Amino acid sequence: MKLTFFLLLLCGTAPAAWGWSNHTVGSYLALQDLPALREAPQVDVETLEQFLAQQYGAVAELLEEQERFARQHFAQYPARPDSLKLPAVPGDHLQQAFLNAMRINPKIHLAMVIQPMPGKDLPEREHLKAEQVMVEQTLSPWNRQRFIRVAHGEKVSALEVLASAADEPDYGHDINLFSDNPGEVAGRYGFGPQPFGDPRFQYSSQAPFHMGFFHENPVVYAAADFLQRSWPDWRAYQYMGLARLAFATGHPYWGYRFLGWGLHHIQDLTQPYHAKPLPGVELASMLLMEGKALAGFDSDKHAAIERVATRHMEVEKYQSAWLRRLLRAGQAHPMLEAYVNLTEDASYPPYSVDYLREVVSAQSAEQSAAFDEAIGQWLETAPVTTDFSAGNQVQREDYNHPALNQQLFRLLGHFGAHSRIYVSAGLVP
Repeated sequence: MKLTFFLLLLCGTAPAAWGWSNHTVGSYLALQDLPALREAPQVDVETLEQFLAQQYGAVAELLEEQERFARQHFAQYPARPDSLKLPAVPGDHLQQAFLNAMRINPKIHLAMVIQPMPGKDLPEREHLKAEQVMVEQTLSPWNRQRFIRVAHGEKVSALEVLASAADEPDYGHDINLFSDNPGEVAGRYGFGPQPFGDPRFQYSSQAPFHMGFFHENPVVYAAADFLQRSWPDWRAYQYMGLARLAFATGHPYWGYRFLGWGLHHIQDLTQPYHAKPLPGVELASMLLMEGKALAGFDSDKHAAIERVATRHMEVEKYQSAWLRRLLRAGQAHPMLEAYVNLTEDASYPPYSVDYLREVVSAQSAEQSAAFDEAIGQWLETAPVTTDFSAGNQVQREDYNHPALNQQLFRLLGHFGAHSRIYVSAGLVP
């Protein structure tokens, strides 16, 4: 039973590349009225090498402190091999050593760019292509985005840096880090075999760092213990610590950029398909499907796989295309208001290292069944598209689906509130 259960969930999590598609746009909207960002002075762009060269000792000490904490605190955390520790004396390849110690894909470009809001492309500036910003993978979700190159020493706003950085972990940070993935670090990083995600898609290897199934029935964990091997909360913790260090040592550009990286993982878990492997499928139904599959009748299992994959992908396209249309129109709308609504911010507990797991993920898992049902009702009346680029151009959607829209506005309200709470915690002196 464990093997077939594994295959069901492995395939069901295939569309793991996106959590609300473009994190930059959502971050601009959610954070635009945060006083600490709105009133912050512009910051000087600097390279990662420069930050590391000036703060090498402090960074090395922080990473060791974080490693000790992670081994004690995060469930099923795979200890970092000692060979990846930053050496006592910095060598010639600071960036490479840092990425290895963080257990991040060392091939990422770390391009010096900012993303503008849609419609504000700044054509007079130098733009980079998507392949110059992210490691090789499916690029279609980013074919509408604009990457404006910024130079060392150039002044940029805090919000531009942070919002642009919030999209970066999808550019390859967590791709091919597992022992059964291709690449030079797969056997050295100590994460073991990839626990879930569809190996047919390169980007799916990032799934265990961008999804977290923390609120399943104990029976599910007993049958599929691999579901507990995911670490988005660890990533958010790593980047929060680095951001605070950068701010404290006079490197605000990297403070905001690291904070944006951590924010990405918080935002990912506000998407119910990142917090629940099979939304809308009760435990009894899972067990019945598995029993039938073992008896040779696996049509229900394959239907569940297809349903989850389709609904996850299609709702991402629906929300992304609608958001861009609203931004181009430049008019007030409930979706835009959901991002900036502050009324629920005070109802959440203070940020802590367990906030992603105990608050964000729990909330998404609780709403997942209703969200999944609303998507199903919408898809009964709307054509299924093929991909982000073609689909958003071909499908003529009126967006008149009250049940689905109500769910979306609620979830985007969570996206905004949790974004502000995480960022505010990172900006505390």
